[in-house]
Amino acid sequence: LQQSFSRFAPAEVVEEIISQGVSTTPERKEVTVLFADIKGFTSMSEDLDPAVLVKILNGYFRRMSHAITEQRGHVSKFIGDGILALFGALEPNPWQSRDAVQAALGMRRGLAVYNAELAAEGLPTLAIGIGVHRGTVVAGVIGSDQLMEYTVIGATVNLASRVEGLTRKHDVEVLVTDAVRAHLDERFQLR
Repeated sequence: LQQSFSRFAPAEVVEEIISQGVSTTPERKEVTVLFADIKGFTSMSEDLDPAVLVKILNGYFRRMSHAITEQRGHVSKFIGDGILALFGALEPNPWQSRDAVQAALGMRRGLAVYNAELAAEGLPTLAIGIGVHRGTVVAGVIGSDQLMEYTVIGATVNLASRVEGLTRKHDVEVLVTDAVRAHLDERFQLR
């Protein structure tokens, strides 16, 4: 049962709920939020067979989730074709911004490999935008008595989403805020 539920929530949250019950005490945390979205997905979804569309999307989510968890992040939720990922939310992580940017770069690499597979099958390839922002959020188990999830809320989340949207305006795949840049070292070259 625990293994099954860890598919719906981070394993750490499932373990805490099992040991202590559902915590009703939200907390403020400094986290790094990563938003990713497939560019042009709505028009693609209107043209493809539903089974093919879901196959493409599930393959995309699998690869992107791997890139995120590989860098100590966790996927909070899938929102349509979007991904909300958190770094430093489940446990303190002084390298959370670096990990989030490394995850974004890993997502780009993973997408390049996946696009080659899609093209080989004669399927449309994908382009993504990734926005990364760091700040204070309210984190906790949020929802109703019928559906709950561990997530974060606040202006930091909203700003990360808007930064992802700006990737289209600036014609880039990854865009980070100054709050993230301030926590990166010289190994990262930004423009």
